Amino acid sequence: MMDASFNPMTVAHEAMLNRASETCRAGEALLMLSHANVDKPIYGASLAQRLAMLDHYAKPCSNVSVAGCSHARFVDKASALRPLYPESTRLYFVVGYDTLLRIFDSRYYANLEHELTALFGGAHVIAANRDNIDPEAMRRLAKSPEYAAFSDRIHFIRLDCAHSRISSTQVRALRKKGVPARHLVPSRIADAMDALDLYRV
Repeated sequence: MMDASFNPMTVAHEAMLNRASETCRAGEALLMLSHANVDKPIYGASLAQRLAMLDHYAKPCSNVSVAGCSHARFVDKASALRPLYPESTRLYFVVGYDTLLRIFDSRYYANLEHELTALFGGAHVIAANRDNIDPEAMRRLAKSPEYAAFSDRIHFIRLDCAHSRISSTQVRALRKKGVPARHLVPSRIADAMDALDLYRV
């Protein structure tokens, strides 16, 4: 399950999803757009427009689903998702480095240890590197005291340099300047952006 702002979805998101799906041998990939995010306000494309883009992307893919979510924290997302799947289903959240740090940030919890235990008791996390953070540094992070108790539930994937440097911010900036950004997004997302005339102003 990839929970992101998808503003818009990029080829980096797609690479993360594909690599993570291979890692955990996923039977389904769920693209989840949250109505609430612990750090990000709504800007750029509206939630309805983002869902429309994701739906256009997923429509021809038999194993890709799209959902909206009202929860900001991953412990709450996991709790909401668990009853929707068979008990034997293993949930994997696919995240980037910054999100991995937020998952362990005590500011977002009343009881950090208790709620992290609840999260990792029912889900795994697959984290991808950023352009300036390599997987080895992330593995060292996972061995630090606050992460160590859940290290068997945290997995790492490596994105190549080209993908790890791509961001939705780049796409929005190029579109605003009238510069093509199709090379930074999946083709169906590019088609949807054009159809909805997004990020032009």
